[in-house]
Amino acid sequence: MGPERGLEQSGTLERGLAVLEHVGRHQEISTNAIARQLGLSRSAAYRIVGTLKNLEYLEADQVTGRVRLGTRLVELGARAMAATDLHRCAPRYLASLAERSGETTYLAVPDNDTMVYVATERSASAVTLACRLGTRRPQHATSLGKAWLAALPEADRAERVRRMKLDPLTLKTISDPHRLLDDLAKTSRRGWAIDEVENEPDVGCVAAAVRDHSGRPIAAISIAGPAPRVLRRLDELGASVAGTAAALSLRLGYVRGRPA
Repeated sequence: MGPERGLEQSGTLERGLAVLEHVGRHQEISTNAIARQLGLSRSAAYRIVGTLKNLEYLEADQVTGRVRLGTRLVELGARAMAATDLHRCAPRYLASLAERSGETTYLAVPDNDTMVYVATERSASAVTLACRLGTRRPQHATSLGKAWLAALPEADRAERVRRMKLDPLTLKTISDPHRLLDDLAKTSRRGWAIDEVENEPDVGCVAAAVRDHSGRPIAAISIAGPAPRVLRRLDELGASVAGTAAALSLRLGYVRGRPA
């Protein structure tokens, strides 16, 4: 009998946390499957999932009904990052980049096949964008996600892309795995990624990966704004975001050329 069995006799908090952890491991899962796999009765599972949905710790897909981690839980995770070196160091780099670019800058970290937005800065001339802290966006459709994927070792990158669900979010989203791998290879050589209206209509972005002391990519920084403004300045903004990401990586202890 595994450690997850016997939860039916456990306390409410313990069962709720077990459900959250189980959903986090599976990304999306039905309530019936939660009950079966955790050894809960269907009534208990539906009651716990219902409570967590009401509190916004879980959210349900409108088509399939399967549940996934909700915005409130992601926001708590974003707040927890306040204690890390990355979150302490990043704001001044983001602010400087926003001021130089005249646009909005973001810091995001990977979560399964998404990127979670954990910090942002705006210049005085930036256009207000819809993305809020705690928001998750798919890696394949964002410059942040593509920058992070491109910084992975090539074999790891290919493995992740093979198993990812490449849903099209706009007419420009790359939803073919071969095209995406080609785009990531170009991003790796160039040093920064491009979102050419692939995630949101009328929004363009450039991004670069942030590495920790070991060389492992742990986050990405982006510049985002109206597509006509951003995409006509690709070389300038790409070099700027790459330089900022490199400076933040150096602050976190990464020395270029050190094996990842």
